[in-house]
Amino acid sequence: MQFGGWLALSGAPVLAACLTMALSACLIIGSNIKLSILGEPMLFCDVVAARSFLQNPKFYLFSIPVPGRIALVGGMIALPLLLAVCFSLNPLPHLAGVACLIACVIALRAIPAARWAPVPDMPRDIARLGLPGSLFLYWRRWRDELASLPETVTVPPVMGHPARDIVIVVQCESFAVPADLFAGRSAPIPLPDLPGLKRAQGLASDWGTLNVSGFGAYTMRTEYGVLFGQEEDALGFRAYDPFLSANRDVALSLPAIMGQAGYECVFAHPHDLQFYGRSRLMPACGFTCIIGEDAFTHTPRPDMPYIEDTALARQIGQLVSKSTKPTFIYAVTMENHGPWPAPSPDGPKTALAHYLRHLRNSDRMLGDLMDTLAASGRSGLLVFFGDHRPSIPGMVTPNDARGTPYVVIPFDAQGTDRQPRSQAEALTPAQLHHLILRDSVSQAGTCIP
Repeated sequence: MQFGGWLALSGAPVLAACLTMALSACLIIGSNIKLSILGEPMLFCDVVAARSFLQNPKFYLFSIPVPGRIALVGGMIALPLLLAVCFSLNPLPHLAGVACLIACVIALRAIPAARWAPVPDMPRDIARLGLPGSLFLYWRRWRDELASLPETVTVPPVMGHPARDIVIVVQCESFAVPADLFAGRSAPIPLPDLPGLKRAQGLASDWGTLNVSGFGAYTMRTEYGVLFGQEEDALGFRAYDPFLSANRDVALSLPAIMGQAGYECVFAHPHDLQFYGRSRLMPACGFTCIIGEDAFTHTPRPDMPYIEDTALARQIGQLVSKSTKPTFIYAVTMENHGPWPAPSPDGPKTALAHYLRHLRNSDRMLGDLMDTLAASGRSGLLVFFGDHRPSIPGMVTPNDARGTPYVVIPFDAQGTDRQPRSQAEALTPAQLHHLILRDSVSQAGTCIP
């Protein structure tokens, strides 16, 4: 199919063959790099990242080795030049390419995708079908599953009212327990304590490990589970990037349900809201106030490229102090997003040190938010969790252990208002969604989905 497309475009068979081999090689190399960094090969939904790559290249370039960056830039420059120089005016090769392309499209449409890829199992299917085959069939299965779903999910009205004055949910970027990252092996540098997390666990009514599926990326999977309450096993092929179809599920979201119960719903994220389509999705879910990076004053610098977590904590504190009705705040942090600078010859250790420094600030944010709610004199609920573990090449690499910490701390006018849980409990992001509703909406009965 690639060959037919290049031939139809250029009319040069040799060039078409070379470009087909080059693009296939780039796809395989890119997939292998992604596998080594994130523990997953290239997925069909990664094509969506192409637009984000063009908008924010620094967000992705750090994960590509220097030779790969040179090859990428060189290829983007050379491609139009090669097409212009080798373009043939003879119509026959172009027509042959069109015919080849049409034949391939017909053949691909005839493949019984549901029989070849009945359920999502990328490790099995990439070995059985190859990278191009798995990309194409998974895209087909995702599209077919989407076509079988209703345009929007409808749920019964929520019969409840706010159980808290303030509910704060913080999705903290790359927040993990340092010791967990080096379980079974010694850390190359001293690991910091997290006094904020330790204090939070001592006060929490619920705490433990959040079983997230992504490693080093795929924030949207964790975010979708907490916001929409749907288990990944139930999503089928949508689970790889549930935000691509989340607009159909807005009635299931926390702001939709809590908004019906009487909460004012605020979404805060100190970064570009175009990522994952948040600028469109969050208002559709029911967030009536959206706070993006424009609300913060920040000058990027090498040691702090993104807006600090403590600055976001102060913004949340201002929202709490100004609120006059029950308020639900969902915040997504940004400070601890890679890349972590590694300019020294001992790059991996330097990158790890940068990560741990930012992690301390995230822990400080947790402490600040606990102080904010304790001092507010109102009933509140603070939920804090990590979206995924960091990927730091040479230091923290993908494995089967992917859990991040979560804490759920209820407050009344005098402070915490429930007996702390002495033992940790593992939850999925979807289970955390239902726990938040349990503690936030009273007399909802069976009407909460």
